[in-house]
Amino acid sequence: MKKNVLALSIAAMIGGLGFAGAVSAEVIPGRGGAATWNGSALTASTATDLVFSEGGVGHQLLVPYYTAQDGNMTVLHVVNTDTANGKAVKVRFRGASNSDDVLDFQVFLSPQDVWTAAVSAGADGVAQIVTADNTCTVPRLVPGTPQSFITTRVNPNSDKAEQTREGYVEIFNIADIPSIKDARWAVAPSTTPVNSPLYTLTKHKDGVAPCSAGGADWTKLEEIAIASYPDTAPGEAAAAAAGFNTPTGGLYGDWYIINVPKTTTFSGGATALRAVDGTGSSARGNFVHFPQNDGTVTNVEHFTADPLFRVGSVNLNNVATTVAALEAGNYDLPDFSTPYLVAGQYPTGLASNGAPLQQAATLTEALAVKSVTNQYATDATISAKTDWVFSMPTRRYSVAANYAILAESTNTKGYAHEDYRLFSVMPATVTTPWFRPRASAAATGASNTTVDANGNICVSVDSQKFYDREETEKTAPATGSVFSPAKPGVGAKFALCGEVNVLAFKDAGVSVLGASSNIARQTAADSLIYTNGWGVFGTNNGGAGLPILGASFIKLTNPSAGTGFSGTYGITWPHRYTK
Repeated sequence: MKKNVLALSIAAMIGGLGFAGAVSAEVIPGRGGAATWNGSALTASTATDLVFSEGGVGHQLLVPYYTAQDGNMTVLHVVNTDTANGKAVKVRFRGASNSDDVLDFQVFLSPQDVWTAAVSAGADGVAQIVTADNTCTVPRLVPGTPQSFITTRVNPNSDKAEQTREGYVEIFNIADIPSIKDARWAVAPSTTPVNSPLYTLTKHKDGVAPCSAGGADWTKLEEIAIASYPDTAPGEAAAAAAGFNTPTGGLYGDWYIINVPKTTTFSGGATALRAVDGTGSSARGNFVHFPQNDGTVTNVEHFTADPLFRVGSVNLNNVATTVAALEAGNYDLPDFSTPYLVAGQYPTGLASNGAPLQQAATLTEALAVKSVTNQYATDATISAKTDWVFSMPTRRYSVAANYAILAESTNTKGYAHEDYRLFSVMPATVTTPWFRPRASAAATGASNTTVDANGNICVSVDSQKFYDREETEKTAPATGSVFSPAKPGVGAKFALCGEVNVLAFKDAGVSVLGASSNIARQTAADSLIYTNGWGVFGTNNGGAGLPILGASFIKLTNPSAGTGFSGTYGITWPHRYTK
């Protein structure tokens, strides 16, 4: 179940560049070997926590939803506000069903740079990304040439193309690229200090980064990007000598969803997470640059909490695995659980199996909420339609779908099998895990997760209430009307099925976002809601809350718009939460 690395256009070049035998990169905490960074040591890592960035600028970004369904195109902008340092950035698209990786690559932003790209459906139905940007990427995204998403990791029992057309986006500052000059990079016989080759290749000149044009300059960048930096003092020196430094953040992101035929646009800002020190100030994280290739990752449990990659994850009956369900490649790292903070924040030590679990718990706790509130409108006089999006971008580090079990020959293997859901064992500091297996095989039904008919892992909310605009309310009964399609036995509780879930209000036809019922779509029945109003979902989840992001997407049409004039409008209201 490895990715199609040929589609990533990288594997064939590695041997020729002399890195065929290179081992995996490691997480490197800057040790501050020099008073200031000068190409011989990384500046000391100082971050002790990850927090929401109220200002929207940070080290890590989350775009809670992208879609290429029903003629929609999703456009991304990533901005580097740092005017002195370039940024090495990892971008990963994950599918809505179970957060399967459908495309990832690296972007090399120069100081004060902006990278833009658009996601749409290709002629074959598979999502594709295209950019006209002059910023460098590895593998190379040729400006104007679409790159298809990759389906090798999605549910084999599904429409694979459809699985790529909805999901969410992870964006990480994995390293800085300083503009400081040093004599070590001077070309003999000159000894005059110059910028590192990495900085020179990625810094825009006359509006174009040299490596973006391809050819020898891009090959040089790729050679640097797939090099290896083991977690030793020489490895730290090698990372610095390559022109990297520990990451300082300074990224923000914007997105918009546009449907040209339906003349509708929605937009918003990416959720930003800052790595901060003990004073709450933005700080340096660990160097987490991994090669963008399919090399095998040694000690993968040191770098990710993803239960598919780890030995020792547990199945539904709380039985530990003895082999990994999926082999991780270097391109799978980093993810949101890769240790980004200084070693003291991980009780079992940075180079241990427990560090990624602690990182995942820290981040999930930061995102967890006890209730979600927003508005909706379904007024027929203005053709109003509403979709609510619920995105749980850290759920992958607690529970994941093991599709490998579906390929086994016996007919008893399927979504209900105890090995289909694999769970990471959260650290002891987490008293109530957000997504829980059974206590044992005998404790049937004790898990807070289920699986729907499409193979999507589900978790139910505790309650839901809907209000009109005049103080009237409806509370869903314990039995009776349900959200459709519902998991049998769940009753009236709304089940968040999939990593990203779209709740359409009333309209059983094409929803505002064109979401698919095979992946993310459910519909709120007329009997539970009013024409217009607001609602609140309880997500206490045994006191743990649920890690939810999202928004209300409302589409309106002006019936008085003249012939030849567009009268369609899109409103995006972020969810409101309680902690």
